[in-house]
Amino acid sequence: MVSRDEEKFVIWPIYFDKSVSRLNGRKVSRKYALDKPSADSIEKVAKSLGLHPIIEKSASHPSKPFKKDGRVLVDKKDRKSKILLQIAKSLI
Repeated sequence: MVSRDEEKFVIWPIYFDKSVSRLNGRKVSRKYALDKPSADSIEKVAKSLGLHPIIEKSASHPSKPFKKDGRVLVDKKDRKSKILLQIAKSLI
């Protein structure tokens, strides 16, 4: 696990999940959301964007501790919202 001191943002697949409401964790608009996004697909897109991703497959989102969807850590090269939008546009 990477500590908070490192220059990385945590990106959870739930941020891009079309079936999840904004209130429950989705961070991008439905226009850019997908059905069942995976940490692996997010990692591939982040790598293509030059964000030096680190994948942690056994991580579980705090709101769903029983579901191990994984997470991706990416470089803090810009605002998190802008990075999420770049990733979302590339995922669809």
